[in-house]
Amino acid sequence: MNNLFILLSILASFSVIIFLVSKRKNFAVSVFAGIIILSIFDYKNLPENLYKTATDWTVIALIIIIFLINLLSTILQEGGAMGELVKFLSQKLSYRGLIIAIPSLLGMLPVPGGALMSAPLINKGGGEKNELTFINLWYRHIWFIILPIATPLVLISDLSEVSIYKLILMQFPIFLLSFFIAIPVVKKFSGKKENEAGGNYLALIPIAVTVSTAIILSFFISTYLSFLIALPIGVILATIISKKREISFLRKGTPFSLLIAIFEIMLLKNIIFSMNAPEIIYSYLSNFNPVAMIAIISFSVGAITANNLAAIAILYPLLSPFIFTSKLVSLLYISSFIGYLVSPVHPCLVLTYEYFKPKLTDLYKLLLPPSILLIIVSAIIYSL
Repeated sequence: MNNLFILLSILASFSVIIFLVSKRKNFAVSVFAGIIILSIFDYKNLPENLYKTATDWTVIALIIIIFLINLLSTILQEGGAMGELVKFLSQKLSYRGLIIAIPSLLGMLPVPGGALMSAPLINKGGGEKNELTFINLWYRHIWFIILPIATPLVLISDLSEVSIYKLILMQFPIFLLSFFIAIPVVKKFSGKKENEAGGNYLALIPIAVTVSTAIILSFFISTYLSFLIALPIGVILATIISKKREISFLRKGTPFSLLIAIFEIMLLKNIIFSMNAPEIIYSYLSNFNPVAMIAIISFSVGAITANNLAAIAILYPLLSPFIFTSKLVSLLYISSFIGYLVSPVHPCLVLTYEYFKPKLTDLYKLLLPPSILLIIVSAIIYSL
């Protein structure tokens, strides 16, 4: 198969994936469609790639980890612990603190469109709907820059073979910038809050124990094993503190489509590498500045797909020849994340917009400047 033919097959495959994901089609179905297209052109290597993916213990571990993350989140949400935490915080924080804390805490739950859960909880002190929409979106999502149980961060760590904690350490300055850059908007609020009786902080315990246990264990064993040990502990603790213990939580916390998609992503990566596609792409694009190219392409794919997991699955195999340092892995992650955050078809943006009904142009006046600044600062820092 000549190089041009390989490039055309890659272009066709990823165009179909991007189109389907941008149309809100099932992620697993979208990736499967891309695999079918590539397999037509590389059918001889398909059995070997399937076997390689199915027998790779890191792929199996990744699927189990993502299952446990979703199960932990489901138990905390459905069991009422997260609701109790919100009540507790409403008594302890000012309204300004509350409109940061609530989206941030609920943002730790990887629920599609989950910003709709926090929107009603922060809409209690008056204020401009544009600012509330911005705050709800911004503080819900920026934690994914450093959250060890963020699925996209887990995925890019696996694909790049860079420790998730190394990525978090490199990305921490960008997180701090993203946190404080929105404070001027928060300071516009001084409305009275509505205190709710009761509540407790127990929902923090499973998350804190999971993350701290995984970090400590990672000094002695692999990151995968540390999470495979830490996450079941978190699930058990979440179950203990839950007001409700229902078997339905297991079903709700088992995202079959996502787990299938993770396997497909790893299969897609193996197919792409077996076709030598990254090397071929590099031969055509090697004269371009890698930092600018990674930042622009990653932002664009993130914005088009409005799905950070999909964006990373598409981007890393193709851009890997240009990613010669771990800093550039972080640049890819942050750029695709920002694209996803500001995408007009991002479910959280759409749902929050529908709830507050701000003026869209005014919302983007708030959302775009800090987003663009984060990408520029990231490109500068990670190019040094």
